[in-house]
Amino acid sequence: MNSLLNQSGNGLNNIIEQVQLYQALLDLGKSCLPHKIAQHLIGVSFEKNTLICQLDDNLWTTPLRFHSSDLLSAYQTHFPHLKLNSFKVQIIPLAERKVLKAVTMEKISLTTAKEMQDLSKKVTSKGLKQALKKLSKHTEDS
Repeated sequence: MNSLLNQSGNGLNNIIEQVQLYQALLDLGKSCLPHKIAQHLIGVSFEKNTLICQLDDNLWTTPLRFHSSDLLSAYQTHFPHLKLNSFKVQIIPLAERKVLKAVTMEKISLTTAKEMQDLSKKVTSKGLKQALKKLSKHTEDS
């Protein structure tokens, strides 16, 4: 980090300029898109003659592609020297999503069900009382 800060005395200024450039590129892309899609655009870059738009979720790939000609046109106008002629989408997930899988409840014995019903009569918590009664209905015989 120190080497970056000390580069020709302009290291930090160089980093700030890079961040501002990336933000300006992103802002231009977002300005061409409807709000719902724009909020999922997280980065913009160029590779050869290709505009690369980075999304946080692949769900938005098709809606973004629908606006690819508008995006290309805007970047061609602002950066004609890049001669952009193609469009690519990259997905960069912000976080792994956990997929919850269905859990089937194990059946309980009649004895356990009776104990739960008895316990439900003794507890004062209304929520716990209802939960115990509901759980006691999942017996092996049902």
